[in-house]
Amino acid sequence: MKIAILVPFYNEEKNLIFFVKEWDHIIKKRKFKNLLYFFFIDDGSNDKSLLYLKKILGMCNLNFKIFKKKNSGHGESCKFGYKKIIDKNFDYIMQVDSDNQCDPKDFVKFYEKIKNKKLDFVFGYRKKRGDGNLRVLVSKFMSFVFFLKKRIYIKDLNTPYRVMNTKKLRNVFKSINNSKKLNDIKLFNCLLSYEISKKYPINWIDIYFRERHEGISKFSMINMFKLFINFIFKI
Repeated sequence: MKIAILVPFYNEEKNLIFFVKEWDHIIKKRKFKNLLYFFFIDDGSNDKSLLYLKKILGMCNLNFKIFKKKNSGHGESCKFGYKKIIDKNFDYIMQVDSDNQCDPKDFVKFYEKIKNKKLDFVFGYRKKRGDGNLRVLVSKFMSFVFFLKKRIYIKDLNTPYRVMNTKKLRNVFKSINNSKKLNDIKLFNCLLSYEISKKYPINWIDIYFRERHEGISKFSMINMFKLFINFIFKI
């Protein structure tokens, strides 16, 4: 089994070193080196993120590739990354954020689900969050409004911690790429959750979504609300 890990980032110079060290520790401890391959997507960072990332990767034992693109936002970076990975020879694609809210220890839970139970889509449900109760409420509000619109309940529409069967994910991408309306949606994680749910069952595991290791989120609640309204009207 081979798993590609998609890691979009923008101006995360204070977080990327910790990110790589944490994952390097888990990989060595669990002997996952030949299992995981990291794809870092630099969304036009203008700090020292790329410099620090290359430096720490040179000191660790991760399989990796770095792509640099013009700044276009988190959703577009995720879409860009999936397009780079989806036709490569990986059994699964996993997405995580670079701000260390996704705990590498939880990867073991995901891995056991896809290895032992042969599940195709395993998503992390952010049942508890270290970044504040307001974001918990926002996540629940998004799921509720989405249910009212589509009569489909998805526990955590925008969760970044997810593992997906690559072959079946290709089918989902065909639906998105064939629709101009869907391609204009910026909340790509929400869109992907929706399109997957129409074709395949999503299996959930509870995770604790940690507080950012360093810095503050560049994704304000106001921006999230605007993007969510755009998503709801276009689906």
